[in-house]
Amino acid sequence: MRVALEVWSARYDELRSTCLRAEALGFDAFYYGESPNDLNLDCWTTLGALAASTDRIRLGPVIANVLPTYRSTILLAKQAATVATVSGGRLDCRTGVGASVRFARPWWEPFGVHYPDYHQRLADLTDALDRLPSLWSGAPPIPLTLAARGRRAMELVARTADVWETSFCTPREFRDQRQVLEGLVQERELVCSLEIDGFVASTGPGVDRLVRRVQQDRANHEDLAPVFERGLIGTPEDAAGRLVELVEAGVDQVVVALHDPHDRDALEALAEATRVARQTLDDRSA
Repeated sequence: MRVALEVWSARYDELRSTCLRAEALGFDAFYYGESPNDLNLDCWTTLGALAASTDRIRLGPVIANVLPTYRSTILLAKQAATVATVSGGRLDCRTGVGASVRFARPWWEPFGVHYPDYHQRLADLTDALDRLPSLWSGAPPIPLTLAARGRRAMELVARTADVWETSFCTPREFRDQRQVLEGLVQERELVCSLEIDGFVASTGPGVDRLVRRVQQDRANHEDLAPVFERGLIGTPEDAAGRLVELVEAGVDQVVVALHDPHDRDALEALAEATRVARQTLDDRSA
């Protein structure tokens, strides 16, 4: 079981400190968000800087966007190959069709970046994935992660990806989606990854405070019941139990978007949950 962090921030010192702490705590990967707004810095420049500052942890974008009016495929290939080289082969290139038009257009179009409908985004992604392998000739190996939930995108995963990722599922929902993918894959194995929210703290009172904070920050604009149902929530022992359930449902990698990834207690609690889950799995397989 691999556990990765998903992080968004526009403060580089904070990002670097969190990445170094994640590496020291034993996390497997650190994935950084990409968008044109002030929520974050340029993704690939930041990954290059983090690659030069770290030794072991894998790095990558949360989702590398392939919108043609934002970035060409050749530029994406060059950026990825550069980070792969600087990191000594520690890059995970992660991409996908992207979020729904309703959600994503307010992010991109104020900056003059056209965000097309699903059909066109899938066609653009397919074209990029067909071209990337030849453009990466001479670079260290770059595993490709493709986020997908719909059947057409899953068919693209089955043909091109090393890692399939879906988001915000219960263990049962993940198992159902994985069964669909397994029906499409022919004679090769894929790593299966799940992106989820994380609300963890080292103590029960700490969890209670965190839940109240999340409710204050998010309850006015979303229903938090399904968010908590599908996330890692609780003390390290609670979170470890859910991690074990996810592994037993077929999850190979869990990508955790902590409510505050720069919170030292949350990072340490998630690291402890990972340790407990791995020990439980080892004991069961012994």
